[in-house]
Amino acid sequence: MSDEQLLAVVTDIRNWIRAACHGSVKVLLETALPDAKSRTAYQMRDGITSIANIRGRCKMSPNDVIALQGRCVSLGLMEITAEKRRRRLFDLRDFGLLDANDESQPQGAANANKAKPRKR
Repeated sequence: MSDEQLLAVVTDIRNWIRAACHGSVKVLLETALPDAKSRTAYQMRDGITSIANIRGRCKMSPNDVIALQGRCVSLGLMEITAEKRRRRLFDLRDFGLLDANDESQPQGAANANKAKPRKR
């Protein structure tokens, strides 16, 4: 079997798994992320955005952000990257769990990482 054929088979399997698990993943996300604050914090966790930026945007304590990340990792909703950063595995918009107007991703993360001008 060639690499291209193998890739096609694996891609097909992945697509079937996604379709089969969509409902159960949505229920898990709804349970783990019961409110808008936790959903926004999860969505912002892209492996780049800092905890400080998430805290500021979501008005959460550092302990709450860390606890949320820990729960999400243990539930399989986030992964730990090689750089030891947490990254979400699902886009909440795919499940209808985040407002279309919410700018958490992708624009929000890019804007959150920009330095704020100092007040003089």
